[in-house]
Amino acid sequence: MPASDSEPEKYSIDEMMDRLRSNGEGPRDGEATLVTRDDGSQVYKVRKRKRRSQQPKKEKEKRQQRFRVAQVLAAVGLVVLLGLAFFASVVYLNTGAYQEKVTGRIREWTGAEPKITQLRVTPVSASAQAVELKWPGNSTLESLKLQDIRGGLEFSKLVGGTWKGPEMAASAGSLVLHRPTGTAMPTARPSGDLPFQFRYRSANFNIRMGDEKSPDFVVLNCEAELQMHDPEGTASHLVVKNGLLNAPGWGNYNLAFASFQFESSGMRVGNIRLAPPGAGKGEIEILNPAKASVNLGGGESAAEARLTNMPLSALLGTSFGTWLTATVESPENGEPGEVRLTSGEDAALRARIPFRAVTSSESTAAGLPFFDLLATEMNEEWYRQPRFDLDVKGTAVMEKERKGIENLLLGARGRLSISGRVFAAADGKLDGELNIGLPAAGVENGSPGLRGAFARRAGGFAWAKVKISGTAGQPLDDLAVQLKSAATMPLPAEGDDHALEQAFEELINPGGR
Repeated sequence: MPASDSEPEKYSIDEMMDRLRSNGEGPRDGEATLVTRDDGSQVYKVRKRKRRSQQPKKEKEKRQQRFRVAQVLAAVGLVVLLGLAFFASVVYLNTGAYQEKVTGRIREWTGAEPKITQLRVTPVSASAQAVELKWPGNSTLESLKLQDIRGGLEFSKLVGGTWKGPEMAASAGSLVLHRPTGTAMPTARPSGDLPFQFRYRSANFNIRMGDEKSPDFVVLNCEAELQMHDPEGTASHLVVKNGLLNAPGWGNYNLAFASFQFESSGMRVGNIRLAPPGAGKGEIEILNPAKASVNLGGGESAAEARLTNMPLSALLGTSFGTWLTATVESPENGEPGEVRLTSGEDAALRARIPFRAVTSSESTAAGLPFFDLLATEMNEEWYRQPRFDLDVKGTAVMEKERKGIENLLLGARGRLSISGRVFAAADGKLDGELNIGLPAAGVENGSPGLRGAFARRAGGFAWAKVKISGTAGQPLDDLAVQLKSAATMPLPAEGDDHALEQAFEELINPGGR
Protein backbone atom coordinates (compact mmCIF):
# COMPACT_ATOMS: atom_id res chain seq x y z
CA MET A 1 0.00 0.00 0.00
CA PRO A 2 1.51 3.24 -1.01
CA ALA A 3 2.38 5.82 1.65
CA SER A 4 -0.23 8.50 2.41
CA ASP A 5 0.43 12.01 0.98
CA SER A 6 -0.45 13.48 4.35
CA GLU A 7 2.36 11.71 6.11
CA PRO A 8 4.93 14.33 7.12
CA GLU A 9 8.29 14.29 5.53
CA LYS A 10 11.20 13.11 7.60
CA TYR A 11 14.39 15.15 7.68
CA SER A 12 17.72 14.52 9.19
CA ILE A 13 19.36 17.08 11.41
CA ASP A 14 21.73 18.17 8.64
CA GLU A 15 18.89 18.60 6.14
CA MET A 16 16.97 20.74 8.58
CA MET A 17 20.00 23.02 9.11
CA ASP A 18 20.54 23.37 5.38
CA ARG A 19 16.91 24.26 4.91
CA LEU A 20 17.07 26.93 7.57
CA ARG A 21 20.13 28.42 5.93
CA SER A 22 18.39 28.47 2.58
CA ASN A 23 15.36 30.20 4.09
CA GLY A 24 17.56 32.84 5.68
CA GLU A 25 19.15 33.59 2.39
CA GLY A 26 15.86 33.45 0.56
CA PRO A 27 14.27 36.15 -1.43
CA ARG A 28 13.28 39.44 0.11
CA ASP A 29 9.81 40.83 0.20
CA GLY A 30 8.50 41.49 -3.26
CA GLU A 31 11.09 39.32 -5.09
CA ALA A 32 9.95 36.29 -7.26
CA THR A 33 11.41 32.77 -6.56
CA LEU A 34 11.19 29.73 -8.86
CA VAL A 35 9.66 26.74 -6.93
CA THR A 36 9.28 23.10 -8.12
CA ARG A 37 6.19 21.40 -6.89
CA ASP A 38 5.96 17.72 -5.89
CA ASP A 39 4.31 16.89 -9.19
CA GLY A 40 7.28 18.33 -11.02
CA SER A 41 5.66 21.58 -12.20
CA GLN A 42 7.44 24.89 -11.54
CA VAL A 43 5.98 28.24 -10.57
CA TYR A 44 7.24 31.63 -9.35
CA LYS A 45 6.32 32.60 -5.81
CA VAL A 46 6.49 36.16 -4.54
CA ARG A 47 7.02 36.73 -0.85
CA LYS A 48 4.51 39.24 0.45
CA ARG A 49 5.30 41.74 3.21
CA LYS A 50 3.31 41.25 6.33
CA ARG A 51 1.40 44.45 7.27
CA ARG A 52 1.30 45.64 10.80
CA SER A 53 -2.03 46.42 12.39
CA GLN A 54 -0.76 49.97 13.46
CA GLN A 55 1.51 52.35 11.47
CA PRO A 56 2.83 55.41 13.52
CA LYS A 57 3.57 57.60 10.46
CA LYS A 58 0.11 57.22 9.01
CA GLU A 59 -1.52 57.81 12.36
CA LYS A 60 0.43 61.08 12.79
CA GLU A 61 -0.64 62.31 9.35
CA LYS A 62 -4.27 61.54 10.16
CA ARG A 63 -4.08 63.44 13.46
CA GLN A 64 -2.56 66.50 11.73
CA GLN A 65 -5.24 66.42 9.08
CA ARG A 66 -8.00 66.31 11.68
CA PHE A 67 -6.35 69.24 13.58
CA ARG A 68 -6.21 71.35 10.42
CA VAL A 69 -9.85 70.68 9.72
CA ALA A 70 -10.67 71.71 13.29
CA GLN A 71 -8.67 74.94 12.83
CA VAL A 72 -10.51 75.83 9.63
CA LEU A 73 -13.86 75.17 11.26
CA ALA A 74 -12.89 77.31 14.29
CA ALA A 75 -11.72 80.17 12.03
CA VAL A 76 -14.90 80.06 10.00
CA GLY A 77 -16.91 80.05 13.19
CA LEU A 78 -14.97 83.01 14.57
CA VAL A 79 -15.49 84.98 11.36
CA VAL A 80 -19.19 84.22 11.49
CA LEU A 81 -19.37 85.30 15.13
CA LEU A 82 -17.43 88.50 14.42
CA GLY A 83 -19.65 89.22 11.46
CA LEU A 84 -22.72 88.74 13.58
CA ALA A 85 -21.23 90.92 16.32
CA PHE A 86 -20.26 93.61 13.78
CA PHE A 87 -23.71 93.56 12.24
CA ALA A 88 -25.31 93.74 15.66
CA SER A 89 -23.05 96.64 16.69
CA VAL A 90 -23.83 98.53 13.45
CA VAL A 91 -27.51 98.07 14.11
CA TYR A 92 -27.12 99.30 17.69
CA LEU A 93 -24.86 102.26 16.82
CA ASN A 94 -27.43 103.53 14.33
CA THR A 95 -30.46 103.21 16.57
CA GLY A 96 -32.28 106.31 17.67
CA ALA A 97 -31.36 105.65 21.31
CA TYR A 98 -27.61 105.61 20.63
CA GLN A 99 -27.72 108.66 18.38
CA GLU A 100 -29.68 110.53 21.03
CA LYS A 101 -26.92 109.55 23.48
CA VAL A 102 -24.32 111.05 21.13
CA THR A 103 -26.37 114.24 20.77
CA GLY A 104 -26.68 114.50 24.55
CA ARG A 105 -22.94 114.20 25.03
CA ILE A 106 -22.29 116.98 22.49
CA ARG A 107 -24.81 119.18 24.31
CA GLU A 108 -23.20 118.52 27.71
CA TRP A 109 -19.61 119.15 26.60
CA THR A 110 -20.14 122.19 24.33
CA GLY A 111 -23.05 123.99 25.94
CA ALA A 112 -24.65 124.27 22.51
CA GLU A 113 -27.83 122.81 21.06
CA PRO A 114 -26.73 120.27 18.41
CA LYS A 115 -28.46 119.18 15.24
CA ILE A 116 -27.02 116.17 13.38
CA THR A 117 -28.17 115.12 9.92
CA GLN A 118 -27.77 111.52 8.66
CA LEU A 119 -25.38 110.27 11.31
CA ARG A 120 -23.88 106.88 10.42
CA VAL A 121 -21.66 104.95 12.82
CA THR A 122 -19.78 101.67 12.53
CA PRO A 123 -17.26 100.16 14.97
CA VAL A 124 -14.44 101.63 12.85
CA SER A 125 -15.86 104.87 11.37
CA ALA A 126 -18.38 107.68 11.77
CA SER A 127 -19.88 110.13 9.28
CA ALA A 128 -22.65 112.71 9.03
CA GLN A 129 -24.06 114.81 6.26
CA ALA A 130 -24.15 117.91 8.46
CA VAL A 131 -23.65 119.04 12.06
CA GLU A 132 -24.90 122.36 13.43
CA LEU A 133 -24.28 123.78 16.91
CA LYS A 134 -26.04 126.87 18.29
CA TRP A 135 -24.99 128.60 21.52
CA PRO A 136 -27.03 130.86 23.82
CA GLY A 137 -26.80 134.65 23.61
CA ASN A 138 -24.45 135.07 26.59
CA SER A 139 -21.71 133.13 24.81
CA THR A 140 -19.05 134.52 22.49
CA LEU A 141 -19.86 131.68 20.11
CA GLU A 142 -23.03 131.95 18.06
CA SER A 143 -23.03 128.96 15.70
CA LEU A 144 -20.86 126.32 14.07
CA LYS A 145 -21.86 124.50 10.88
CA LEU A 146 -19.98 121.58 9.32
CA GLN A 147 -20.69 119.69 6.11
CA ASP A 148 -19.81 116.13 5.06
CA ILE A 149 -17.98 114.99 8.20
CA ARG A 150 -15.97 111.73 8.23
CA GLY A 151 -13.56 110.10 10.64
CA GLY A 152 -12.07 106.79 11.74
CA LEU A 153 -12.77 105.19 15.13
CA GLU A 154 -10.76 102.90 17.41
CA PHE A 155 -13.02 99.95 18.21
CA SER A 156 -11.37 99.31 21.59
CA LYS A 157 -12.15 102.88 22.70
CA LEU A 158 -15.65 102.78 21.24
CA VAL A 159 -16.47 99.80 23.47
CA GLY A 160 -15.58 101.99 26.45
CA GLY A 161 -17.89 104.76 25.24
CA THR A 162 -15.27 107.11 23.69
CA TRP A 163 -15.00 108.18 20.08
CA LYS A 164 -11.28 108.35 19.35
CA GLY A 165 -9.37 108.45 16.09
CA PRO A 166 -6.61 110.27 14.23
CA GLU A 167 -8.84 112.84 12.52
CA MET A 168 -12.40 114.03 12.03
CA ALA A 169 -12.57 116.00 8.77
CA ALA A 170 -15.29 118.18 7.22
CA SER A 171 -15.39 119.28 3.60
CA ALA A 172 -16.66 122.75 4.59
CA GLY A 173 -17.58 124.69 7.69
CA SER A 174 -18.37 128.09 9.18
CA LEU A 175 -18.04 129.64 12.63
CA VAL A 176 -19.96 132.74 13.73
CA LEU A 177 -18.90 134.80 16.76
CA HIS A 178 -21.19 137.46 18.18
CA ARG A 179 -21.08 140.15 20.79
CA PRO A 180 -22.41 138.69 24.04
CA THR A 181 -25.72 140.15 25.17
CA GLY A 182 -24.82 139.59 28.81
CA THR A 183 -21.96 138.39 30.93
CA ALA A 184 -20.33 135.45 29.17
CA MET A 185 -20.70 132.48 31.50
CA PRO A 186 -18.35 129.50 31.23
CA THR A 187 -19.99 126.25 30.19
CA ALA A 188 -20.44 123.74 33.03
CA ARG A 189 -18.64 120.69 31.70
CA PRO A 190 -18.84 117.10 32.91
CA SER A 191 -15.86 115.61 34.69
CA GLY A 192 -13.60 113.04 33.04
CA ASP A 193 -12.18 112.71 29.55
CA LEU A 194 -13.72 114.32 26.51
CA PRO A 195 -15.82 111.63 24.74
CA PHE A 196 -14.79 112.90 21.27
CA GLN A 197 -11.00 112.81 20.89
CA PHE A 198 -9.84 113.77 17.39
CA ARG A 199 -7.86 116.30 15.43
CA TYR A 200 -10.64 118.32 13.75
CA ARG A 201 -10.02 119.69 10.26
CA SER A 202 -11.93 121.53 7.54
CA ALA A 203 -10.49 122.25 4.10
CA ASN A 204 -12.84 125.19 3.43
CA PHE A 205 -13.70 127.18 6.54
CA ASN A 206 -15.21 130.64 7.13
CA ILE A 207 -15.20 132.74 10.32
CA ARG A 208 -17.35 135.79 10.92
CA MET A 209 -17.65 138.06 13.94
CA GLY A 210 -20.55 140.43 14.40
CA ASP A 211 -23.55 141.29 12.28
CA GLU A 212 -23.87 139.49 8.94
CA LYS A 213 -24.35 142.72 6.96
CA SER A 214 -21.62 144.72 8.72
CA PRO A 215 -19.29 142.24 10.46
CA ASP A 216 -16.39 143.27 12.66
CA PHE A 217 -14.13 140.98 10.66
CA VAL A 218 -14.43 138.02 8.29
CA VAL A 219 -12.05 135.18 7.40
CA LEU A 220 -12.97 133.37 4.19
CA ASN A 221 -11.90 130.18 2.39
CA CYS A 222 -9.24 129.12 4.88
CA GLU A 223 -7.97 125.74 6.06
CA ALA A 224 -8.80 125.23 9.74
CA GLU A 225 -7.46 122.63 12.17
CA LEU A 226 -8.32 122.22 15.86
CA GLN A 227 -6.22 120.05 18.18
CA MET A 228 -6.95 119.13 21.77
CA HIS A 229 -4.10 119.58 24.25
CA ASP A 230 -5.39 117.15 26.86
CA PRO A 231 -7.92 114.28 27.11
CA GLU A 232 -10.21 116.43 29.27
CA GLY A 233 -10.54 118.99 26.45
CA THR A 234 -9.78 121.95 28.73
CA ALA A 235 -7.30 123.46 26.25
CA SER A 236 -7.16 123.44 22.46
CA HIS A 237 -5.18 124.94 19.61
CA LEU A 238 -6.79 126.39 16.46
CA VAL A 239 -4.68 126.92 13.33
CA VAL A 240 -6.01 128.82 10.30
CA LYS A 241 -4.08 128.94 7.00
CA ASN A 242 -4.33 130.28 3.45
CA GLY A 243 -7.46 132.39 3.83
CA LEU A 244 -8.68 135.93 3.21
CA LEU A 245 -9.13 138.42 6.09
CA ASN A 246 -11.42 141.42 5.77
CA ALA A 247 -11.65 144.09 8.47
CA PRO A 248 -13.50 147.44 8.23
CA GLY A 249 -11.18 150.11 6.83
CA TRP A 250 -8.42 147.61 6.11
CA GLY A 251 -9.86 145.86 3.07
CA ASN A 252 -8.87 142.34 2.06
CA TYR A 253 -5.65 140.83 3.40
CA ASN A 254 -4.18 137.45 2.55
CA LEU A 255 -4.05 135.42 5.75
CA ALA A 256 -1.04 133.11 5.50
CA PHE A 257 -1.21 131.72 9.05
CA ALA A 258 -2.95 132.30 12.37
CA SER A 259 -2.91 130.35 15.61
CA PHE A 260 -5.18 130.72 18.64
CA GLN A 261 -5.20 129.07 22.05
CA PHE A 262 -8.49 128.28 23.79
CA GLU A 263 -8.24 127.81 27.54
CA SER A 264 -10.42 128.20 30.61
CA SER A 265 -9.24 131.84 30.86
CA GLY A 266 -10.41 132.60 27.32
CA MET A 267 -8.94 132.87 23.82
CA ARG A 268 -5.51 134.28 23.09
CA VAL A 269 -3.56 134.93 19.91
CA GLY A 270 -0.45 132.89 19.29
CA ASN A 271 0.89 134.17 15.98
CA ILE A 272 -0.68 135.75 12.87
CA ARG A 273 0.98 136.37 9.50
CA LEU A 274 -0.93 138.36 6.88
CA ALA A 275 -0.25 140.54 3.86
CA PRO A 276 -2.22 143.01 1.73
CA PRO A 277 -2.67 142.31 -1.99
CA GLY A 278 0.41 143.19 -4.00
CA ALA A 279 2.77 142.77 -1.05
CA GLY A 280 4.82 140.06 -2.76
CA LYS A 281 6.99 138.53 -0.04
CA GLY A 282 5.98 141.21 2.46
CA GLU A 283 4.19 140.27 5.67
CA ILE A 284 2.69 141.76 8.80
CA GLU A 285 3.42 139.50 11.74
CA ILE A 286 1.28 139.81 14.88
CA LEU A 287 2.77 138.40 18.10
CA ASN A 288 1.52 138.00 21.66
CA PRO A 289 4.57 137.64 23.94
CA ALA A 290 2.52 138.69 26.96
CA LYS A 291 0.05 135.83 26.25
CA ALA A 292 -2.86 138.18 26.85
CA SER A 293 -6.41 136.97 26.22
CA VAL A 294 -8.57 138.49 23.50
CA ASN A 295 -11.49 140.53 24.83
CA LEU A 296 -14.50 139.84 22.61
CA GLY A 297 -17.07 141.23 25.04
CA GLY A 298 -16.80 144.91 24.16
CA GLY A 299 -13.29 145.70 25.39
CA GLU A 300 -9.91 146.22 23.76
CA SER A 301 -7.08 143.75 23.13
CA ALA A 302 -3.50 144.52 22.11
CA ALA A 303 -0.66 142.57 20.47
CA GLU A 304 2.74 143.36 18.98
CA ALA A 305 3.21 143.79 15.22
CA ARG A 306 6.22 143.72 12.91
CA LEU A 307 6.74 144.37 9.20
CA THR A 308 8.88 142.30 6.82
CA ASN A 309 9.77 143.35 3.23
CA MET A 310 6.55 145.37 2.95
CA PRO A 311 5.93 147.80 0.05
CA LEU A 312 4.41 150.96 1.52
CA SER A 313 1.96 151.26 -1.37
CA ALA A 314 0.56 147.80 -0.58
CA LEU A 315 0.48 148.42 3.17
CA LEU A 316 -1.39 151.74 2.97
CA GLY A 317 -3.62 150.88 0.02
CA THR A 318 -4.71 152.63 -3.13
CA SER A 319 -6.33 155.55 -1.29
CA PHE A 320 -2.92 156.67 0.00
CA GLY A 321 -1.46 156.65 -3.49
CA THR A 322 1.98 155.83 -4.80
CA TRP A 323 3.76 159.16 -4.35
CA LEU A 324 6.21 157.47 -1.95
CA THR A 325 7.83 154.24 -3.14
CA ALA A 326 9.69 152.23 -0.50
CA THR A 327 10.03 148.69 0.81
CA VAL A 328 10.08 148.79 4.60
CA GLU A 329 10.58 146.61 7.65
CA SER A 330 10.42 146.99 11.41
CA PRO A 331 13.68 148.22 13.00
CA GLU A 332 15.56 145.25 14.38
CA ASN A 333 16.16 146.67 17.86
CA GLY A 334 13.50 149.35 17.79
CA GLU A 335 10.19 149.62 19.55
CA PRO A 336 7.71 147.05 18.17
CA GLY A 337 4.48 148.07 16.56
CA GLU A 338 1.07 147.52 18.05
CA VAL A 339 -2.24 146.13 16.83
CA ARG A 340 -5.39 146.83 18.83
CA LEU A 341 -8.75 145.12 18.45
CA THR A 342 -11.81 146.85 19.85
CA SER A 343 -14.91 144.67 20.08
CA GLY A 344 -18.47 145.72 20.72
CA GLU A 345 -20.70 148.24 18.99
CA ASP A 346 -17.74 150.32 17.78
CA ALA A 347 -15.62 147.37 16.70
CA ALA A 348 -12.37 148.38 15.02
CA LEU A 349 -8.93 147.09 14.17
CA ARG A 350 -6.09 149.61 14.50
CA ALA A 351 -2.33 149.36 14.01
CA ARG A 352 0.67 151.62 14.56
CA ILE A 353 3.91 150.08 13.30
CA PRO A 354 7.29 151.89 13.15
CA PHE A 355 9.27 151.17 9.98
CA ARG A 356 12.50 151.85 8.15
CA ALA A 357 13.51 151.20 4.56
CA VAL A 358 15.04 147.84 3.71
CA THR A 359 18.74 148.47 3.11
CA SER A 360 18.85 146.74 -0.24
CA SER A 361 15.81 148.60 -1.61
CA GLU A 362 15.51 151.96 -3.38
CA SER A 363 13.23 154.66 -1.96
CA THR A 364 11.91 157.45 -4.18
CA ALA A 365 9.13 160.03 -4.24
CA ALA A 366 7.19 161.61 -7.10
CA GLY A 367 3.74 162.84 -8.05
CA LEU A 368 3.19 165.59 -5.49
CA PRO A 369 3.17 169.00 -7.23
CA PHE A 370 5.91 170.50 -5.06
CA PHE A 371 8.49 168.05 -6.48
CA ASP A 372 8.08 169.59 -9.95
CA LEU A 373 8.30 173.09 -8.47
CA LEU A 374 11.52 172.23 -6.63
CA ALA A 375 13.05 170.86 -9.84
CA THR A 376 12.27 174.16 -11.55
CA GLU A 377 13.32 176.46 -8.69
CA MET A 378 16.52 174.55 -7.91
CA ASN A 379 17.21 174.06 -11.63
CA GLU A 380 17.87 170.33 -11.09
CA GLU A 381 15.79 167.47 -12.51
CA TRP A 382 16.77 165.24 -9.60
CA TYR A 383 14.12 166.97 -7.45
CA ARG A 384 11.34 165.81 -9.78
CA GLN A 385 11.81 162.24 -8.47
CA PRO A 386 14.26 162.35 -5.58
CA ARG A 387 15.98 159.24 -4.29
CA PHE A 388 16.42 159.04 -0.52
CA ASP A 389 19.72 157.46 0.51
CA LEU A 390 20.04 158.78 4.06
CA ASP A 391 16.77 158.34 5.96
CA VAL A 392 13.51 156.58 5.20
CA LYS A 393 11.54 155.91 8.36
CA GLY A 394 8.26 156.64 10.06
CA THR A 395 5.21 155.01 11.64
CA ALA A 396 2.54 153.35 9.54
CA VAL A 397 -0.96 153.98 10.89
CA MET A 398 -3.93 151.85 9.85
CA GLU A 399 -7.34 152.64 11.30
CA LYS A 400 -10.94 152.15 10.35
CA GLU A 401 -11.31 155.76 9.19
CA ARG A 402 -7.87 156.40 7.69
CA LYS A 403 -4.45 155.06 6.69
CA GLY A 404 -1.18 156.92 6.46
CA ILE A 405 2.22 157.78 7.90
CA GLU A 406 3.21 159.89 10.86
CA ASN A 407 6.70 160.75 12.15
CA LEU A 408 7.84 160.50 8.54
CA LEU A 409 11.49 161.29 7.87
CA LEU A 410 13.02 161.20 4.38
CA GLY A 411 16.58 162.26 3.75
CA ALA A 412 18.80 162.63 0.69
CA ARG A 413 22.34 163.49 1.65
CA GLY A 414 23.02 167.22 1.11
CA ARG A 415 19.99 167.75 -1.13
CA LEU A 416 16.62 167.25 0.53
CA SER A 417 15.00 166.49 3.86
CA ILE A 418 11.29 165.86 4.42
CA SER A 419 9.43 165.24 7.69
CA GLY A 420 5.81 165.25 8.77
CA ARG A 421 2.64 163.23 8.27
CA VAL A 422 0.25 162.28 5.45
CA PHE A 423 -3.07 160.40 5.77
CA ALA A 424 -5.73 159.15 3.40
CA ALA A 425 -9.30 159.11 4.72
CA ALA A 426 -11.74 156.31 4.00
CA ASP A 427 -13.32 158.45 1.27
CA GLY A 428 -9.94 158.78 -0.48
CA LYS A 429 -9.13 162.38 0.49
CA LEU A 430 -5.52 163.19 1.40
CA ASP A 431 -4.61 165.32 4.40
CA GLY A 432 -1.16 166.07 5.71
CA GLU A 433 1.63 168.46 6.48
CA LEU A 434 5.26 168.12 5.40
CA ASN A 435 8.32 170.12 6.39
CA ILE A 436 10.54 170.50 3.31
CA GLY A 437 14.23 171.23 3.80
CA LEU A 438 16.53 172.41 0.98
CA PRO A 439 20.26 173.27 1.12
CA ALA A 440 20.46 176.79 2.47
CA ALA A 441 23.11 177.80 -0.07
CA GLY A 442 20.93 176.67 -2.95
CA VAL A 443 17.94 178.61 -1.67
CA GLU A 444 20.00 181.78 -1.25
CA ASN A 445 20.72 181.65 -4.97
CA GLY A 446 17.09 181.01 -5.85
CA SER A 447 14.17 183.23 -6.75
CA PRO A 448 12.63 185.71 -4.31
CA GLY A 449 9.63 183.43 -3.95
CA LEU A 450 11.85 180.45 -3.05
CA ARG A 451 13.86 182.53 -0.57
CA GLY A 452 10.67 183.85 1.00
CA ALA A 453 8.88 180.51 1.26
CA PHE A 454 11.99 178.76 2.61
CA ALA A 455 12.86 181.45 5.12
CA ARG A 456 13.46 179.38 8.23
CA ARG A 457 17.02 178.06 8.74
CA ALA A 458 18.03 175.02 10.80
CA GLY A 459 20.78 172.43 10.47
CA GLY A 460 22.17 173.91 7.29
CA PHE A 461 18.78 173.65 5.52
CA ALA A 462 16.14 176.19 4.56
CA TRP A 463 12.67 175.03 5.56
CA ALA A 464 9.07 175.44 4.41
CA LYS A 465 5.89 173.80 5.68
CA VAL A 466 3.67 172.40 2.93
CA LYS A 467 0.06 171.23 3.31
CA ILE A 468 -1.05 168.15 1.39
CA SER A 469 -4.61 167.70 0.07
CA GLY A 470 -6.48 166.29 -2.90
CA THR A 471 -6.78 162.57 -3.61
CA ALA A 472 -4.44 159.74 -4.51
CA GLY A 473 -5.31 160.19 -8.17
CA GLN A 474 -4.81 163.95 -8.03
CA PRO A 475 -2.67 164.98 -5.04
CA LEU A 476 -2.34 168.69 -4.24
CA ASP A 477 -0.13 170.91 -2.08
CA ASP A 478 0.15 174.63 -1.37
CA LEU A 479 3.83 175.27 -2.19
CA ALA A 480 2.94 177.10 -5.41
CA VAL A 481 0.69 179.46 -3.44
CA GLN A 482 3.47 180.07 -0.92
CA LEU A 483 6.03 180.80 -3.64
CA LYS A 484 3.70 183.30 -5.30
CA SER A 485 2.82 184.97 -2.03
CA ALA A 486 6.44 185.13 -0.85
CA ALA A 487 7.55 186.69 -4.13
CA THR A 488 5.39 189.77 -3.44
CA MET A 489 6.35 190.14 0.23
CA PRO A 490 9.35 192.18 1.36
CA LEU A 491 12.05 190.02 2.85
CA PRO A 492 13.15 190.85 6.42
CA ALA A 493 16.53 192.35 7.04
CA GLU A 494 19.34 189.85 7.09
CA GLY A 495 20.03 188.59 10.58
CA ASP A 496 16.63 189.71 11.95
CA ASP A 497 15.64 186.33 13.39
CA HIS A 498 12.42 187.57 14.98
CA ALA A 499 11.17 189.16 11.76
CA LEU A 500 12.25 186.06 9.83
CA GLU A 501 10.30 183.77 12.11
CA GLN A 502 7.26 186.08 11.96
CA ALA A 503 7.32 186.07 8.17
CA PHE A 504 7.53 182.28 8.17
CA GLU A 505 4.51 182.03 10.46
CA GLU A 506 2.57 184.40 8.18
CA LEU A 507 3.24 182.07 5.28
CA ILE A 508 2.16 178.96 7.17
CA ASN A 509 -0.89 180.50 8.87
CA PRO A 510 -2.01 183.49 6.76
CA GLY A 511 -4.50 185.76 8.47
CA GLY A 512 -4.03 184.47 11.98
CA ARG A 513 -1.63 183.64 14.75
